[in-house]
Formats: sequence, structure tokens, C-alpha cells
Amino acid sequence: MLFVKTSSLSSAVRFSPLTLERFLGATCRCECGRTHTVNTREIVYSDEALGSIAGLVRRHMPGATLTLVADRRTFAAAGAACEATLNADGFSIHRILVPDGPHGEPICDDLTRDALLATLPPSDGFLAVGSGVINDLVKWMAADLHRPYIVVATAASMNGYASNNIAPAIRGVKQVINGTVPLAIVTTPALIAGAPQALTAAGLGDVLAKPVSLTDWTLNHLLFNEYYCPVCAQLIRDLEPSYLDHPDAILSQDPEALKALFLALVYSGISMTMAGTSFPASGGEHMMSHVLDMKAMAEGHAHDYHGRQVGVGTIFACALYEQVLALDRPDFREVTEPTDVDFWGSLTPVVEEEHGAKRKKVALAVRQLQQPGVWDAVRATLKPMTQPAPVIKDCLKRAAAAHTVSDIGCTRGQFLDAVLHAHQMRERYTILDLARAVGILPRMAEDIIDTWLV
Repeated sequence: MLFVKTSSLSSAVRFSPLTLERFLGATCRCECGRTHTVNTREIVYSDEALGSIAGLVRRHMPGATLTLVADRRTFAAAGAACEATLNADGFSIHRILVPDGPHGEPICDDLTRDALLATLPPSDGFLAVGSGVINDLVKWMAADLHRPYIVVATAASMNGYASNNIAPAIRGVKQVINGTVPLAIVTTPALIAGAPQALTAAGLGDVLAKPVSLTDWTLNHLLFNEYYCPVCAQLIRDLEPSYLDHPDAILSQDPEALKALFLALVYSGISMTMAGTSFPASGGEHMMSHVLDMKAMAEGHAHDYHGRQVGVGTIFACALYEQVLALDRPDFREVTEPTDVDFWGSLTPVVEEEHGAKRKKVALAVRQLQQPGVWDAVRATLKPMTQPAPVIKDCLKRAAAAHTVSDIGCTRGQFLDAVLHAHQMRERYTILDLARAVGILPRMAEDIIDTWLV
């Protein structure tokens, strides 16, 4: 039985991977008023991780029958070795290789999930071998079937390993839904270093979004009194120097820099799980990336890795925050419009569900911001939380990560369309909505793109 530690968390705590290890598998009372539970029990980052996978599985999952889920690349990278080791140790392994989509990569959507569920045999749990799509598909199925799972991470490419959030396309629209978390996260330095450079760069882009996502989260707390946890936010801030200050080392595949990036991504996911929301790590910058994904799927063409798109969106969002927060006395206006049928096409009915809820928030935000003293307080709180666009762009550029629209295979017009429509696809209030309330969007969108992203 897992021994559940109960401790007390305060925002005075300063987090690092070493201090955070004691919260794995623990329940913690927090100053935010909630009790946080981290169900991920173990993170293994060592040369021997794959060779000791059988012992790890026995520690954390009952039974001897596992469903191993991978794609053809991740099976070659780590799945075959795990399967051989587990078979030799007496496990019965049922292997599922998720097929590639039309553009050469697996897809996490409701159609793929349903097809996999239809072929699943009875088993005691899952072993996911892969990164974003594989991990999301398995956590989705594990949650539906109430089965445990462990993930073998094959790249430092995204922050979803330890998050219970899933970001699938459902009826063509990118959504965030609740899943479960792996009981253990396992990888080796060789796996992380051997991943394609574009995947590592995507991980850097994903984790660099945190100055925007945390600021958006705080904005919602200030305007709507929505839940906010200062401890989960501090966890994200304390990890920032581990990747922001060392982009050259990430590019050169310095072992310690890659480990720091991977652990920052994992603990970023843990912060989302603790908070019970994706807000600590996902704001307006992610929504722009989701629009690019959705339009690509709807139009039948490829899109870049999510984290690479997020990095470019983060540069834009940071520049947007800088312009908005420079305003002393903005004229706040309730700006709403119908969901753009010409842009969304067949996705319009699903998008309208979110956009309809967003309009209510837009009205409430303007009423709040028009009250005396509110903008001054909001501005004073948000300003120290942001990062200048040049800092984000320089970090991405030095790591050879995507930092222009052309880097992510976008035209200027496609990215502009994503910027101008991203606020419609989710109820969440972000810098994209605040900028519209003060008249900076859509007016300054092209200038920001031309200054920072071309």
C-alpha cells in the first residue's frame, strides 16, 4: 500500500525537483484552501530505467497482464526493449501500435480513441511508450476504464506527462478534458538526447509559455474571483531559470540541461494536476496553437508540433501583454461578435458553445475593469509576472527552436487568422480578450507579427 504523506504547503516554499520529490504520491494541505493530491508516485530518470522496468511495474501496478501502447517510432526507440524485459520477467504483454494519421503522425482525437477501445483486450493496466499523443490517448483510455498506467517518456517535448489534462480533438475542436495521471514516469538520458531536435525544441516552447499562462490565470482570479493557487503558481516560477537561462546548453544536448528541461516539463504537469486546471501552464498562447491544429485537421494539411507553435504564440502574447499593461487609462469596451462561420466552417456549432459562454465573461470583465481603481490594481499585479517578448524570442532562437511564423510552416495570414479567432474557441478569458477590450486587438495584431514573428 502506498504511504500517503500529509503535509502543509505555503507559497513561501521554494521548489526544485529535489524538494518536490517528497510530494510524489502525497496529499498536501495548501494555503489556497484545497488539499492537493499527487497520484504520480515515482519519476525515474536514469540509464538503467528500461532494464528495471519490470520491478517498477510490480511496485506500482497489480497483476501481470499489460497493454503496451506505442507508435512505430516509439516502439523502436523504447517499446521493444520494455516488451522484451517484461516478457522475460513473466508479464503477458499485448502490444498496440497506434497508426499514423494522414500526415505521418498519430492523432489524439475521439475517432482514434474509440478505435483503440474497440480492440483492447482485458488487462491489468497500461504501459504508454511515447510522448504527447501516446500519453494522452493512454491516459484517456485509462481514465475511461479505471485502469492504472505507467509512461515511458521518449522525448522532452511537452508538459502533459504528469498532468491529468488531455487535449484531444473532439468533433474536430481542440478541448481540454480530465483524465488520469501515470503512477510512474520513466525515461533515460539516452532516450531524451536521442529524440528529434524538433521535439526537444517543442518542449522548450511549451514550458516557456508559463509567464503568459500564469498571468492569464491571475487575471481570471482578479476579474472573476476564480480559483487560484499561489503555491502551484510558485512551483512554475521557481522552475523557470532551469530552462530560460540555458537555451544554448539545450541545443548542444548538455545532459544536465536536458534533464532540467525534462523535469521542468514533468513538474509543470504536476502543478496542473495539483491545481485541478490547465491554467498554470496553458493560456492564450496555447489557444493560438489549438486553432492552427484545428484548421489543419479540418482542411486536411499538416501542422507543426504543438510546443513549437506555442513558443511562437508566447512571443506574440508577451508582446501583447506589454502593450496592454503600458496603458494608464484604457477605454474598456465590451467587444463581441458572432462566431465566424466563414472561418470555422463545419466546426462552427461546437465553437459557438464555447464562444457563447465567453461573451458573458467579456461583459463581466468590462464591468469590473471600469470600476475605479480596479485597472490600477490589476496592472500592478500582472506587470511583474510577464516576460518581455525579446527574452522569449532570444531563448527560442538560441535553442534553434521555432520563433517565427515561417518556422512553424505558417503564412503570415494563417497566423493572423489564428490570433484573431482564438478567443472564440474557448470560454477561458486570456490576454487575447483583454487586448480586445482595450482596442489593441485587432488593431495592432499585424504590427506585432511583423515586429516579432517574421
